[in-house]
Amino acid sequence: MKWLVLLDVKKSDFDNLSNLLRSSDELSLITENSKYYLTSSRWESLTKPEDVHSTATKVLQPISAVAMIHFTDFPLLKPDHIYQVDEEGKRQGFVMGSATINVGSSCSFSIQLEGGQDIIPKLEFESWRKLAEEDEIVKNVFRQFRDFEHNWINLYKVYEIVKKDAGEKNKIDRIKQWIDKDKIRQFTHTANSQSAIGDDARHGVDRNDPPKEPMSLSEAQALIRNLVKQWLQWKCEQPK
Repeated sequence: MKWLVLLDVKKSDFDNLSNLLRSSDELSLITENSKYYLTSSRWESLTKPEDVHSTATKVLQPISAVAMIHFTDFPLLKPDHIYQVDEEGKRQGFVMGSATINVGSSCSFSIQLEGGQDIIPKLEFESWRKLAEEDEIVKNVFRQFRDFEHNWINLYKVYEIVKKDAGEKNKIDRIKQWIDKDKIRQFTHTANSQSAIGDDARHGVDRNDPPKEPMSLSEAQALIRNLVKQWLQWKCEQPK
């Protein structure tokens, strides 16, 4: 029995996801008639759509978080539409929390990866996923990226979490090794400045003069994504 989870993504998102998951032994991405699906060899033994939904939810959470760290504006992935495909290619669809949808069409599947794998840069997924399973701080950062808007306040939360975990230890400020200190200062100054970004700021009253060149939100998002990538790579390299 094959189970498919419909992914509500654009083609560009699917291509990015294909790159991210191309080294996975358990997960496969499938395209059919301009629709995109995720399937897993682990789901083949399951018999109830509710069990697939529960398992797929747990699978998609770290995938969403890692994809959001790697790619700008990547959407949250949810297993709302699930399809059961029998040996003859007939499928039955389930909308979780709603009525069952029966579809009796035959179909064939093919994994589609855009571009040659030899020219696509390798993206970290499996090592970061395992890290989140073992490390509550990483799990928290994944949750922040996945479940909350990437605005100034939430970006600053991520910055504070990473800084506390890998900041000044043994008189080494790793944050400043990973990110230019002037960019960090520009980020924090802008995030705290009501005069610079209004109601989006962390403070309602300015404690200092506003930055001469405020950082844009898109720049801040890119900076924090880069910081988190550097931090996760450093975490993976630490002795167990």
